[in-house]
Amino acid sequence: MKLKISVTLLIILTLCSAIIYAQKPVYSTKVIDGTEYYIYQVEAGEGLYTISKKFGVSQADINNANPQIHDGIKAGQEILIPKTGKQILSDTNNAKDKDGFILHTVEKKQTLFAISRKYDVSQEDIREANPQIANGLKTGDVLRIPVKRRNQDTSVNPKVEKEEKKADKLPKPVESTTAKSAPVPATLHIGTNETYFIHRVEIKETLYSISKIYNVAVDDIVRLNPESATTLKTGTELKIPYNTRTTVNGNGEVKLKPVTEKTSYKIAYLLPFMLDGEKQDPTVEKFLEFYMGSLLAINNAKRGNFKIDVYTYDTEKSEVKINEVLNKPEMQTMDLIIGPAYTAQIPVLIDFSNRRKIPTVIPFSSSIKNIETNPYVFQFNPDNDIHNDYAAAVLKNKFSDANIVFAQTGNTKWSEDGTDFFRFLQKKLDKLNVSYTKIAADILTLKTLETNLSTVKRNLIIFDSEDLNSVQTYLNKLYELSSSNDVSVLGQYSWRGKSGKKPKMYYIAPFDHNDASPEKIQYENDYRLFYKQFRSEKNPRFDMLGYDITNGFVKQMTNNGFRFNETTSSVKFDQGIQSDYNFKRTRDGGGFINQQLYLIEDAPKRK
Repeated sequence: MKLKISVTLLIILTLCSAIIYAQKPVYSTKVIDGTEYYIYQVEAGEGLYTISKKFGVSQADINNANPQIHDGIKAGQEILIPKTGKQILSDTNNAKDKDGFILHTVEKKQTLFAISRKYDVSQEDIREANPQIANGLKTGDVLRIPVKRRNQDTSVNPKVEKEEKKADKLPKPVESTTAKSAPVPATLHIGTNETYFIHRVEIKETLYSISKIYNVAVDDIVRLNPESATTLKTGTELKIPYNTRTTVNGNGEVKLKPVTEKTSYKIAYLLPFMLDGEKQDPTVEKFLEFYMGSLLAINNAKRGNFKIDVYTYDTEKSEVKINEVLNKPEMQTMDLIIGPAYTAQIPVLIDFSNRRKIPTVIPFSSSIKNIETNPYVFQFNPDNDIHNDYAAAVLKNKFSDANIVFAQTGNTKWSEDGTDFFRFLQKKLDKLNVSYTKIAADILTLKTLETNLSTVKRNLIIFDSEDLNSVQTYLNKLYELSSSNDVSVLGQYSWRGKSGKKPKMYYIAPFDHNDASPEKIQYENDYRLFYKQFRSEKNPRFDMLGYDITNGFVKQMTNNGFRFNETTSSVKFDQGIQSDYNFKRTRDGGGFINQQLYLIEDAPKRK
């Protein structure tokens, strides 16, 4: 798998050696209305998400600077990128000391395991180079990291890319159960981190021809053998990643196992049930409900010869516990992993799933680090960029004729992305020439809020805080006024289940709330039968979330054998009882983020 990095590699071939230099890409700049922009030409295969990550700006900022791209971007098109000063436009490796060690600054809550995975070196090697950490790591510590292959893995080699592109144009051979025999006996090495074959390069062999012998990607060979990206000498011993469909007999002959219809699957649930805790953890309830809904989906899927084996693990809340679970032998053979719940555990799990090529669904997080480099991870919760774009579309399509009021409370408790959301919507309306009213914090009172409401148009109010306590007084007033005016508020989904007076409310979330659907009624009947009417009344229903995620992926298994691989561009499911999903890749070689959102409308509850 290639990682897209924003460096330009100049390969200078001499009679003695090949030397690779990294230099910053040079972009022209342009100043418009006092704002400086990079002028960037879109590359083939790039999407808005990829470009936003490359320059360290949001998709919303790029959209705002380029009204012409609202219907999509094309390769070769020139667009403006706001220059924020945060762009990563140079080699992302850490600085090195005089002995060639990478210098790494320990981040908050970062563990030795996470650092070892980041640089692909063992924890023992890091300890040996840094004896001062014998008593543990501290935020801000500077570690010396032995140079290993990981910081070379991201190098883009034009020779390899050219060979691959040339090979892609050739007719693909029909796969048979027996591939070309290796001329030299191949041996299998069982490693702690990765299992691989040892292959000795023969005359005229190329990376592409070797990859076909073992049914693996060229990128995966280069990942284990970075030096092969520039030179490939006869007699060199290469590490070839183990493919579960590949076998080698005693004579070194490489064969591919025939594909057979699979009727048995293994699903692992990694959830924090906190079974070893002395006290009942109040957060456990929603994870238990999630699991109960999942079991209903699996129970409904069992039919005929189709079999699902469920493995359930209590991952608690620590990296130590998640590592303990992942070291269990059966985890190596899973077909699907669902979980975990806590952010600190996610990097460890998705590193494992990427190495083992196991599809993994993360149900609760809306931000997964490095998702664009892991093709096997599914993020259910849409990220902030997707949410913001959806909100802007709602204002354009549903409320362009309304009296839109942005109210600043003076008690803003947004995350950084939340603040961007408030400003983003205003900028979007400016681009669309949609009028709105803005009430500054120093003049916002119950009276000014009322005087800015329209008596002839419907009103939509948007507050600049996600803290319900800071806006509840205003909601009380709007609730009173809603009996004589058309008043509504675009609120935070977290407010939906909390008590207090509210006018008509709109929420954006990946959950639909059509309680009258036949599918939901049937589910409620099954739930009562299976669990004797024990269920939660909260929104969202976590039991339904577990049901929908499990049901969708199980249907993928039953319908097509779950033939998921790196070329799958999207995974959709439109039969959910609370949530459909529309997973799309972040980029080539990247993971998936759900794009499906709903606008939920709640009428005011009057006594």
